[in-house]
Amino acid sequence: MSDENRQLKDRRSRPTRLISRYTLIGRRRKARRQDEGNNYYVDKFESRYLIMVGLVMIFCILDYSLSFKIFDKGGAELNVLMATLMANGRVLLLLVKLCLTLICLVFILLHKNFKVFGLIKAHALIYYVFSVYFVLVLYEIYSIALIIKFESFP
Repeated sequence: MSDENRQLKDRRSRPTRLISRYTLIGRRRKARRQDEGNNYYVDKFESRYLIMVGLVMIFCILDYSLSFKIFDKGGAELNVLMATLMANGRVLLLLVKLCLTLICLVFILLHKNFKVFGLIKAHALIYYVFSVYFVLVLYEIYSIALIIKFESFP
């Protein structure tokens, strides 16, 4: 069959869409052609990225609970948005915090094969966010330990 006799347009004339019917059931895990080295979407994600997203969400919940332990001991929220949400209730703060974190992580995950500012692949941001939350949770645990130590000091 020659190209002139084709009835259908070439499906490869458009780049892969961000979300399509294959997003959850597709098989594409990496670029198929050599010229697709950067800035392409996939249908399935490596389990390491999904595990990192799950761990970040766990750290987000830990950050929430540890923050309130610090607030109950006299600490204050420096973030104006979070302080406003906290004044309106703890449940609202938790929902907003989890939703914002999850939306950002899903956005990064969907764009994991894109270059950020032309320098690094976006999947590196998942590791960066994980590292920031990890250090934050360690800092909060350390702060609580110091508070407990000074409370017990005569």
